[in-house]
Amino acid sequence: MTDDLHTRGMFFFGTLMDLDLLALVLGRRPDTAQREVAFLRGQRRVFVAGKPYPMLVPQQGGRVEGLLVNGLSDADVERLAYYEGWEYVTDPVTVRTLAGREVATEMFTASSGVLPDSTRDWKLDLWQRKYKPEALVQVAQTMARYGRF
Repeated sequence: MTDDLHTRGMFFFGTLMDLDLLALVLGRRPDTAQREVAFLRGQRRVFVAGKPYPMLVPQQGGRVEGLLVNGLSDADVERLAYYEGWEYVTDPVTVRTLAGREVATEMFTASSGVLPDSTRDWKLDLWQRKYKPEALVQVAQTMARYGRF
């Protein structure tokens, strides 16, 4: 049971596609029925300059695969915003699922002041091999502070 009356969907294109990290941020793992692969057109996923995580930049003909998670409560979105911090804001977006459905949802996009390293494409499997173990420790510490300010 969610703690509010309505739920939201969110498209994740970066570290939150990793279910272990997503579970740490949300405090639970979304059910399989809540998750599906989706694509965003007209974008390219690149590294944030000097960071191990991504942002999107416009690219004609581009397509980014990500994870669409439905059934998120307002409390879930607040936890996600806490994790994302000042660098990301939510924006509406329309994605297409593997089944071909177009879904109006939201995603966190880089705020102004965040610069891309547009020469380097970001890939989840590379992040998982190189950065995930340290990231899980850091995220667990960050989320342990959530709600304690």
